[in-house]
Amino acid sequence: MKKWLKRIVIVLFSLILLFVIIFYRPDLKTSKVKSLYLTEYSHEVELNILSLSGSSLSIDIHYMDLGNPSLPVILLIHGAFSSSHTFLPWALDLVDEGYRVILMDLPYFGLSGAFKDHITSYRRSSEVVNALINHLDITKIHIGGNSLGGAVSWFFASEYPSKIESLMLIDAVPPLIQNRTISPILKTPVVSSFISQFTPRFLLKSILKTAYGDPKALDETTIDRYYTILRKERTRQNILRVTYEDEPEFGYEDRLLSIQAPIYVMWGEKDSWIPLDAYNYFISTLDLPSSRHISFPELGHVPMEELPSTVSFYILFLNGI
Repeated sequence: MKKWLKRIVIVLFSLILLFVIIFYRPDLKTSKVKSLYLTEYSHEVELNILSLSGSSLSIDIHYMDLGNPSLPVILLIHGAFSSSHTFLPWALDLVDEGYRVILMDLPYFGLSGAFKDHITSYRRSSEVVNALINHLDITKIHIGGNSLGGAVSWFFASEYPSKIESLMLIDAVPPLIQNRTISPILKTPVVSSFISQFTPRFLLKSILKTAYGDPKALDETTIDRYYTILRKERTRQNILRVTYEDEPEFGYEDRLLSIQAPIYVMWGEKDSWIPLDAYNYFISTLDLPSSRHISFPELGHVPMEELPSTVSFYILFLNGI
């Protein structure tokens, strides 16, 4: 009997050890990650916004600033688990077209920090955008974003209509999609600290492939960027611990309908993360003419990353307003 018990213990220990070897990937030092992914256009700033209760909240934000400061400004925002780097090819082309381009890492993502109270919302991210452009003495922007960044963009456009020249949405989260909640157990410091360390590269790669219309278009350099930045100190733990803030009474769809600035919607028809129904929702709800939207049959959730030449359609939109 003791021999069988000993064998069971050995097998269980071996399985646990194997699991750890396969899945355990510890955090990387923030300094190391920044040494790899801060660019010649990068800046870091501590910004302050207000909570719903009126208390001051500080956060460290990374952004890139490209182009002549005197030119019209475009601010582009990435999606969840991504970073400002996803828009860098677009930004370089837009600078050539005569724009100043700001690329911002959202709170909890990229090279930006997190709120100490582990709370997030479109409102908070929108306030960070506002704090950043105020810091840069910018009064008017063309704003746009992908996925979560799209939602932050339409929220900002509704909250600060006087600061908006135009709005561009790429596979954006629509108003009717609810935020996903994480089990309270996973949010506890001990559990989130432990669980967050088990994200091997091959797992992230398989997830990222689903964001592309053509998985073969996802190169190893892009995977490395996503993966390395995700492993920045406490990033994964902070994402697990995040809680959604109660939003103000002004409803999401009402916010979308209140936007008076020109709007352009871009979508990948092979998007398996936010389906084409959301694209049609934006078109019908906003009553957009055919010149104000486009979809790409072969692209997925991140068309601007999968095929950077899609920026040409955005430039046509900008030239027509």
